[in-house]
Amino acid sequence: MKREKTNVQIIPYEDSHRDAFRDINYQWLTQYFEVTAYDKPFFENPRKEILDKSGYIFLASLENDIVGSVALERVSDKAYTLAKMGVKPGFQGLKIGQLLMDKALEKAKELNLESLVLYTNHQLVQALNLYSKYGFQFERLENPLVERATIKMAKKFNQ
Repeated sequence: MKREKTNVQIIPYEDSHRDAFRDINYQWLTQYFEVTAYDKPFFENPRKEILDKSGYIFLASLENDIVGSVALERVSDKAYTLAKMGVKPGFQGLKIGQLLMDKALEKAKELNLESLVLYTNHQLVQALNLYSKYGFQFERLENPLVERATIKMAKKFNQ
């Protein structure tokens, strides 16, 4: 049975979602790379590492199952990083990534950001296509926090 994306709801993170948030991200990280010591605090305590630092986490919920995530991590009052974006296997291809991106960009506009930056890897072709579709442009990558980050992209907002 093919699930319809119309049943997907984008909801704010709650502490009860911690395991689902971690599992979604660990799945794609271990599929392509590895979970590093840098990554672990974000998934073990997302409230402390993201939300308490003026960040945001949104989750895709389908029939009470958390199937996707995206986070906005504060860099400054006018710049955030788009991070922790993933969709569970078996739910990819339902445009859940687009729904998560729509919510992240809606929040970025609400915050009156000047830019939204992301770090990704050249292997993640579907993600790169999604980011390009939403107007993210390639930028020079300098001193990435994790080795897997081979590409930096940014979306500038008109002020």
